[in-house]
Amino acid sequence: MSSNATPSVGPSPAPRYVEDVIRAAVILTMFWGIAAFLVGVVIAAQLVWPQLSFDSEFLTFGRLRPLHTSAAIFAFGGTALIGTAFHVVQRTCRARLFGGAPLGWFVLLGYQFFIVMAATG
Repeated sequence: MSSNATPSVGPSPAPRYVEDVIRAAVILTMFWGIAAFLVGVVIAAQLVWPQLSFDSEFLTFGRLRPLHTSAAIFAFGGTALIGTAFHVVQRTCRARLFGGAPLGWFVLLGYQFFIVMAATG
């Protein structure tokens, strides 16, 4: 028997993971987090100084509070969960995302579109 017939025992190379979508999810998560927390600071300040609504019906506490909670829960939290899921699934399964980068972008950007549409009414 020749030594050429022995199979290689070393670890198989890791596949190229879809990283760009995950990076974008991290950036979008930070954006939505900052936006939600800034709206939270504004409505907290309005509790102390009610004149901060500047007599605009769109800047009242009642209009901004649902925007703050929805942005914090769905935009910040949801985008973080999508990015985390994309990262963890690829590494635990040692495989690329199903559909590759195009489907990952579709999911991430589709969710962002949903968030913007929900926020603008």
